[in-house]
Amino acid sequence: MSLKRVLGTILASRLAGRGRNRGSMGMASMLTGVRRRRHGSLAGKAGLAALGYMAYQAYQQRQSLGGGHTSGSGSQSSGSLGAMVRNVVDQVTGSPGPGRARDQEPTEQQLAEDGTAAEAMDEEKALLLIRAMITAAYSNGSLSNHERAHILQEIEEAGADSDDRRKLEAEMAHPKPLDDLLIQVRDQETAEEFYLASCSAVDVETDANRDYLSELRRRLDLSEDQAAEIESFV
Repeated sequence: MSLKRVLGTILASRLAGRGRNRGSMGMASMLTGVRRRRHGSLAGKAGLAALGYMAYQAYQQRQSLGGGHTSGSGSQSSGSLGAMVRNVVDQVTGSPGPGRARDQEPTEQQLAEDGTAAEAMDEEKALLLIRAMITAAYSNGSLSNHERAHILQEIEEAGADSDDRRKLEAEMAHPKPLDDLLIQVRDQETAEEFYLASCSAVDVETDANRDYLSELRRRLDLSEDQAAEIESFV
């Protein structure tokens, strides 16, 4: 099993129905965020593009297998990438008026670039980001039975066999201390990926989790603007 597949599946499950976005809107938000990085403050951030691409691929695979249900988000329509992206654009900017082109769909070249970024991510980094999610999920002191079952379901959806499942169950039973994980964050790209993974693992609206993310942002040396833009994906 590829840990990148597990990572993409968990992100797809959580981002597809989080925050202000519901159903396919959540995944489209992730993709439009990746597109925006080419021109905004996150310009050139291949790591975030890789995560967005892996999540989208996992989402599409689920749809092709008839799994139009993501954990906690209810049923969803499969739709095309273009339709999903246009939905988000319309949500943010309002429905296009007369003569206003709907030209926000990413090109094949852009998707290919993001796919290349995903291929470049190694399994060691994927494991680091999975561990970041688990540690964030423990930020309130414990992991509930519901959350544990949720994670295990996502692991199964990624195609994990019994050995892989045992390994990841051991990770959940013995979460790595945040200090140990942060030692492995040696550049800003990894810091941004780590922050996004952590945000996807918690309810960003609760006070306790906001405190955790605020401290994490500080320790990752991310600006408030950087953190806010990353949080907009979830």
